[in-house]
Amino acid sequence: MRVFIGRNVSISPRRTRLLKIQAMRNFLDLSFSAVRRLATAALMVCGCVGVSPALAQTFKMPCEVEGVIPTLDDLKIKPEKATMEIQTMGKNIFLKLNGPGLYQVQVSSLTAEDFIGKNLTSAKEMGAYRKNKVTGVESEIRIEQATVLLSAYTDTVYQGKKVRLNITGPCTVPR
Repeated sequence: MRVFIGRNVSISPRRTRLLKIQAMRNFLDLSFSAVRRLATAALMVCGCVGVSPALAQTFKMPCEVEGVIPTLDDLKIKPEKATMEIQTMGKNIFLKLNGPGLYQVQVSSLTAEDFIGKNLTSAKEMGAYRKNKVTGVESEIRIEQATVLLSAYTDTVYQGKKVRLNITGPCTVPR
């Protein structure tokens, strides 16, 4: 199958993959900070290689996270490895922390009937906030630009109690 990209020009899927890899290598050689690189890479892959507007490319990076529940005398949750997933679609940002057990957090800047979302991205960090209008459950994920340090919180149920879980840990930008 060939992908049509313009007038009388088509590129094979193999060539498309090679162009993606070459674009990523060229991009990573630039001297941007780590988080700006990962956000721009996600946008670059989505916009430059002909991905359908309805689909967003997911940028993934591994993180080592540790959770603390302050209301239960700073109860520490066992550190685990998790994956941070970043997507952008239009002006919206989608962040998802995928990990075992309690290390599941999903936020976006979208506002819908049941959710309030905010984009918390600034010059120093990337982030988003989400609140469920019905249940009142809040979640937030932030990634510091300079250190690629993840900080997040989510309201969850732990041993039958509604508590806030604070999550922190370093992430690694894939090369």
